[in-house]
Amino acid sequence: MFPLFLKPPGKSILNSPDRQLKWGMPASTSNLTARLFDHFATRKPLRTGSLIVTIFGDAIAPRGGVVWIGSLIETLAPLGISHRLVRTAMFRLVQDGILHNKQLGRRSFYALTDLGRLEFNTATARIYAQPHREWQGQWCLVLLGNVPVKDRAAIRQDLSWLGFGQFGADTLAHPHPDHSRLYRHLENLGVRSNTVLLDARLGAKEDKSSLQELVAQTWDLSALEKAYGGYIALFEPILNALASGHTLSDTDAFFIRTFMIHEYRKAVLRDPALPVDLLPADWQGHAAYQLSRELYQLVVPTSERYLDAHFENQGGSLPDLTAAFSERFGGIQDVLGD
Repeated sequence: MFPLFLKPPGKSILNSPDRQLKWGMPASTSNLTARLFDHFATRKPLRTGSLIVTIFGDAIAPRGGVVWIGSLIETLAPLGISHRLVRTAMFRLVQDGILHNKQLGRRSFYALTDLGRLEFNTATARIYAQPHREWQGQWCLVLLGNVPVKDRAAIRQDLSWLGFGQFGADTLAHPHPDHSRLYRHLENLGVRSNTVLLDARLGAKEDKSSLQELVAQTWDLSALEKAYGGYIALFEPILNALASGHTLSDTDAFFIRTFMIHEYRKAVLRDPALPVDLLPADWQGHAAYQLSRELYQLVVPTSERYLDAHFENQGGSLPDLTAAFSERFGGIQDVLGD
């Protein structure tokens, strides 16, 4: 089972009638951020567990991976998320083996488990990675002919989260998968010994147009284009405003950062990460990445001040960012002063 950080948000697990959100923006919120609040409140209702996972993966994991639950309760209150919903979501993440809880006096602190850290690191590598551009025509093929028929649907579903598409009834394919993750998933499914993995290469004289047609039939790239386009339409005005000199409060910066990563991962975690040679011209995913990179660099320094002021672990303020954080979106060390 995939943790929430790796799954694009889907059906809410907190969807009973008494869980409708009532929003109340912080007093320091600017008109720019208020419009973003309104968008998510009216058009894209937020799920508590999914939003907490976004905050944990984006902001808490690179600063020690431990947080006092009161920090989350305070931060999420303006979104109409009650302390009860926060506690319920954290409890479920503990049940999923992603977090573990430690009680110190009357305070509850939550930290990533080994599994949680592994999965968050894997998701981080996908969300903040640069698009794949160079490709030499190689493919990884997963042959399911020896796998019991009853198990094949589960394998197809599981490997689809890794970007694999179905080239035939018993053949899954991807041009450059993460092989270590692939092996781990096949082992977790108990079918590693039944599957055959082949490394293949596109013939030098093959017609690229036929391959692109097969790719279009295998992966729903049009839906991804629409998702990326919606993301760009939502956040490009914010980037333009900041580039024109609009200033942000610490609160503004934190919520813009959180909303942009929350929205971006919904598209990027559905993206099979195909090389540019296999994508349509003017692929929106590349534009979405560049927008994310530029906006992230603008909001990170100020949003980190919000974290300093509002988030605590068992020792008080969160520790400094890990060195790996500077590698996000192709490198933001200049912004952080490293």
